[in-house]
Amino acid sequence: MKRILLALLLLIAPLPALAAPVQVVASPGGVTAWLVEDHANPLVAVSLLFRGGGAAADPADKAGLATVASGMLDEGAAEMDSRAFQDRLDALNVSMSFSAARDSFSGEMLTLSAHRAEAFALLRDALTRPRFDAEPLERMRAAFLTRLRRQQENPGSRASQALFAALFPQHPYGRPTAGTVEGISAVGAADLHAFARSRFTRDRLIVGVVGDISAAELAPLLDATFGGLPATSPLPPVAETAPALSGKTLTVEMPVPQAVAIFAQAGPGRADPDWLPFQVMMYVLGDGGFSSRLTAEVREKRGLAYGVDAGSLPLADAPLVAGSVGTQTAKIGESISIIRAEWEKMRAHGATAEEVEKAKSFLAGSLPLRLNSSPAIAGTLTALLYYRLPPDELDRRAAEIAAITPADVARVAAKWLTPDKLTFAVAGETAKMHLDAQ
Repeated sequence: MKRILLALLLLIAPLPALAAPVQVVASPGGVTAWLVEDHANPLVAVSLLFRGGGAAADPADKAGLATVASGMLDEGAAEMDSRAFQDRLDALNVSMSFSAARDSFSGEMLTLSAHRAEAFALLRDALTRPRFDAEPLERMRAAFLTRLRRQQENPGSRASQALFAALFPQHPYGRPTAGTVEGISAVGAADLHAFARSRFTRDRLIVGVVGDISAAELAPLLDATFGGLPATSPLPPVAETAPALSGKTLTVEMPVPQAVAIFAQAGPGRADPDWLPFQVMMYVLGDGGFSSRLTAEVREKRGLAYGVDAGSLPLADAPLVAGSVGTQTAKIGESISIIRAEWEKMRAHGATAEEVEKAKSFLAGSLPLRLNSSPAIAGTLTALLYYRLPPDELDRRAAEIAAITPADVARVAAKWLTPDKLTFAVAGETAKMHLDAQ
């Protein structure tokens, strides 16, 4: 539920002090967090993440367990049932939410600094004493099942599911992150309690905090909030994998007026030394909106599609480059051919000096614009920790981008782009697609 007072404060507050240093705060009990102090506004934002606690660790017969858990943690904890817990959040103007990704499970909290002690206590109870009562469980299950059924009517969702199933057969990455109807239907309260005990552990915990709180004030709150979590707990390992890239175009039959294609190939991980020059290259190729070559060739010159894009998807065990395009069914084949051609052109020749400078200018300038609120900065801190990057990464980023040359971009394009492995999945009326023979 949206907390109106917090939303208004975020709208009228000046930007947090981006130059403020990142402090590494270690609690007496050994819980570590990164902190950026900002005493200009009476707000404290918390971002937390559990490495490896996401949907990839769900049992095959209960795909969607992490998703259900994400919707249930603020539906009652300790002595408070769902209504009482939500009423207390409202009374304190505390915003709290959770979400499940493939490789991680995350949470966010935003509170007025005057209420931070009780807000942290509510977060503690949500993580360590969740109730998972029958009524909210059935209500959330119905909501998630409705969302899944709607996704089955969406060509983009269907194409994405088909592509990942083909890229990662017999691997958790091949299952939908949001789960399946059968999996979510099978999740019970006992499964959710086991989920919380096994995935919310201190050895997997990452915490970022931004706002009106000092390191000395934060340290005891870290122990009070997270010290009761298990130190560790075994999880079934997610096997290392590589995408099965056939270079083909898969089809999903759907009676829809427009076709949607999702495509992917392998890419560098976030910690790879090629990451930044690769991002410059991808901005030129497909991640730069109206500045990208794919948009210029597919949309602007030929009017084939309203939108086309491509960018990095740094999965923990199989980093990808992924993109999408949607157009009239009869033109989807031509759009795919152009994307393949632009992929090959970039691989063979790289980008021009002008394109590289434009991409570098955007990438260097966009980061401060994204750090436009305390929650955004807190989320960035947990992302840096997740990818095991240093606290001064943001300070060094502009200089590192500035040092990238057209030769660097040409090198990573030649190394990483594989037009023959670029694999597509298209949802729509297959008989009308005019796809190239394969």
